[in-house]
Amino acid sequence: MTIPAQTPPVDSTDGEMARIGHVADLNKPWEDVLRYAVRSVYPKDAVIPHQKTRGMYYLSRGSVGIFYTSSCGRERLTLCIEPGCLFNEARTLAGYNPEGRFVCTSESEIWRFPENLLEDAAFIREHPVQIANLLRSMGIKMLIHYTFLADMGTGRHEIHLCRFILSLARKNNSQSAFPCHMTQQEVADLLGIHRATLARALQRLKQHGVISSFTARKVQISDWNLLLSLASR
Repeated sequence: MTIPAQTPPVDSTDGEMARIGHVADLNKPWEDVLRYAVRSVYPKDAVIPHQKTRGMYYLSRGSVGIFYTSSCGRERLTLCIEPGCLFNEARTLAGYNPEGRFVCTSESEIWRFPENLLEDAAFIREHPVQIANLLRSMGIKMLIHYTFLADMGTGRHEIHLCRFILSLARKNNSQSAFPCHMTQQEVADLLGIHRATLARALQRLKQHGVISSFTARKVQISDWNLLLSLASR
């Protein structure tokens, strides 16, 4: 089922990624230079030892969650990396090491590029396509975080949740029923709220007829117009 005619679908944009917390296929050109990298396979729930084996990583299979610890000591999921993406590039370039972890949320095949690769003038000169792609993807990630921070500063929990659901629907071709592929705990972590707070917000949306279901397997939107109205506040 698609959106009713009175509510035209909106194409997904990079900004929408902020609200669903996933990126995929941003750096496919780097598959052509994997000869510079070292391959490793990590089991589900493994923590990548990025402090010991420094460098930039490319995820070719699996999924990785990026978690950072705030000044108050709370760990928060900030981004879910899917295949075709680089990660840890900002740390590699800046030499700055904020508290954080890269956790494999499924078995993952990961390639590690050496820490000094992006300082190698010959590599930069010989691979302009990869460098341009890296700059673009870093720009996208910056905009994702800016959008996320702006969203978190406005609206109630239900409104943040409606924005998340709307963006997830757009990622799934604006269908009314689609999988979330995230547990409620993961969604709560991404939105920066307690799981009990998320549960209450979901219950209110169900009571108002906005949605009828919200699980990892199925999200069901019941009232598109009300969802759009709440998400735009």
